[in-house]
Amino acid sequence: MDTLRLQVTGMTCAACSARIEKGLGRMGGVRSATVNMATAQAFLQYDPAVTSEADIRRKIEQLGYGAAEHVDSPQKAHEAEVRLLRGKLLVAVAVSLPLFWAMFAHLPFISSFVWIPELLFQPYLQWGLATVLQFYVGYSFYRGAYQALKQRSSNMDTLVVLSTSVAYFYSHYKLMRYPGTVSHDQLYFDAIAMILTVVLLGKLLEAKAKGRALKDLNELYGLQIRFVRVVRDQGEEWIPASELRRGEQVVVAAGEWISTDGRIASGAAEIDESLLTGESVPALRQAGDYAYSGTRCLNGSLRIRAECDAGETRLSRMIAMVEEAQSLKPTIARKVDRAAAVFVPVMALCATATYAGWAWAGGASSSDEAIRYALAVLLIACPCALGLAAPVSIVIATAQAAKRGILFKHGSAMETLAKADRILFDKTGTLTEGKPRLISVRSVRHPNAYLLKMAAAVERNSAHPLAQAIVREAERLRVLVPGASDVREVPGGGVEGRAEDRHVRIGHPAWTLEGERKLERPAAPKHGAARPGETVLYAMIDGRFEGAFTFADALRDEAPEVVRRLGATASLGMVTGDQPEPANAIARQAGIGDVRAACSPDRKAAIVEEARRGGKVVAFVGDGNNDAAALTTADIGVAMGGGAGAAMQTGDVVLTRDRLSGLADAISISRAALRNIRQNIGFAIAYNTAAVPLAALGYLDPRIACAGMAASSLLVVANALRLQRSASFGGRA
Repeated sequence: MDTLRLQVTGMTCAACSARIEKGLGRMGGVRSATVNMATAQAFLQYDPAVTSEADIRRKIEQLGYGAAEHVDSPQKAHEAEVRLLRGKLLVAVAVSLPLFWAMFAHLPFISSFVWIPELLFQPYLQWGLATVLQFYVGYSFYRGAYQALKQRSSNMDTLVVLSTSVAYFYSHYKLMRYPGTVSHDQLYFDAIAMILTVVLLGKLLEAKAKGRALKDLNELYGLQIRFVRVVRDQGEEWIPASELRRGEQVVVAAGEWISTDGRIASGAAEIDESLLTGESVPALRQAGDYAYSGTRCLNGSLRIRAECDAGETRLSRMIAMVEEAQSLKPTIARKVDRAAAVFVPVMALCATATYAGWAWAGGASSSDEAIRYALAVLLIACPCALGLAAPVSIVIATAQAAKRGILFKHGSAMETLAKADRILFDKTGTLTEGKPRLISVRSVRHPNAYLLKMAAAVERNSAHPLAQAIVREAERLRVLVPGASDVREVPGGGVEGRAEDRHVRIGHPAWTLEGERKLERPAAPKHGAARPGETVLYAMIDGRFEGAFTFADALRDEAPEVVRRLGATASLGMVTGDQPEPANAIARQAGIGDVRAACSPDRKAAIVEEARRGGKVVAFVGDGNNDAAALTTADIGVAMGGGAGAAMQTGDVVLTRDRLSGLADAISISRAALRNIRQNIGFAIAYNTAAVPLAALGYLDPRIACAGMAASSLLVVANALRLQRSASFGGRA
């Protein structure tokens, strides 16, 4: 299956997105199709052997909409939409102004002190202005309604066309039937001006509000570099980033953003990696280290050998995953879309019933009232609020999560994670750091710092995890490490060499003690006893035992707090392949009471399945490597990023910053987003439940109904925007 992302133009409400999804879903070879009204994007999975991208575009156009290639940023499509709506609104306001001025005559509390020229009451002038509005400004609504009718469907355009056409042709009939005698208050030309102007104003404000919702995603797009400087035969050359290929060398100067993922070939610099790690402190990177796109070179200069094409960088994958999550809808959103698809025809029937009821109750003389109240029903009933209830909240929540290093792979992942009531953790690499940490230095006769610097001197050039742990601790304590010579590394044994003109040997006890004649053996057990889960290396200087280094896969610093937060709303457990004693020790430190140790990957998956059969919504948190079976079996799999490419492919949720606190934040964001969606849906349903009967009973004027329709959509978007400031994202889960 291939994937395709298209920018869709011409959508006006949720019924539009539902109709496009339905039409595309019927195409042969299309496995899935989702359309996001908030981002105006369609995301498809299709079989290129059965259908093509051109066929898909053609189908969207047959449905009455436009399909453009996926642009670099939804912001471009959004800006084009805003410009188009602003132009239409300016024309509508200019033509409607005389009609609005004359409308003041209907408002006694204003007409008494507002001068209205008699010319504006002329029926034929009003007819001419209304004709421009109806068939020029309103052309796009007619086109949308016609395309919907061709597909035996309906949308918001249908409601606008029905209401304005009824007002226009009824007024036109009155004007031509009773020329010279019809009065201004018997005509509804000003209602057409109100409807079209308010609808366009509402759509413009709604588009601007959606632009705010896209803000966080646009910040990610903004990190993508458009041009890069590469090394060519004739020197350095600037090329479009899209043309960068694997193996080329990219030059990055101080202050510039890094545009590719790759190994640093030469140079050294401090790099701001806060996007990927969340750390505000710059990291020193030099030749041999890895650099990622979306980070910034603060000083120095680098030459980076690209190890992937422009579209395959970690930043590009992050953006693609965020877009996909915003396009794929949770179950609750799909239910809303199905309701919106039938909403418009139901409201048209309600308006017809309203007209028939008032006409029958009052006789022929009440036709004006019947028309007015039927218009009010058509105008007050708007599916936009219902259609925007879920998409805008999902756009904001997924973008906010991405800024915190949390990637939801699909919309339903957010919904499932919010409902998780059983959370199972792997141990190594999840609750623990997954790499050894030096936890103690025990020196026999010298200060600990002296033994640490001598060990770091010979271990500095080794890639062994224990050697790197010694070097990291020396750097953390700012120990001045001397140079070393004659360094020799023995696989499975250790490292030896000369530092400060002394012979230093660091390694496993059996190798370190081998062949030494004048060894103070009694000191070794005292300083080198290892507990379960710990590793001990001995240190010797000039043939004498000098001390021991103890290592352990330490509990993550944030783990106890995360366990405390999550334990308030879910039952927690540890499922690990490690032995019972070290597993229980880590569980006690973290605050987890339920421990399953010595589990094979298959056994982990079986434990997850057992919890699911018990009626729990299970989330499994693992490092994405040996936990694949459990991550797949769980209702929701959460993969620790850790920089591994496999993690990106495994879980439903990826914590790219490799921090366990991201899990608590992901659950908080999910629950806040789901709560926000329910609030929006509740408001939209309550609004229509209350407003439609009021309009049908004659309590709402069409002009007030029109304003209420626009206000309902704006209120839903405004409520969704609260997610950008939600304190719960960093607080309780």
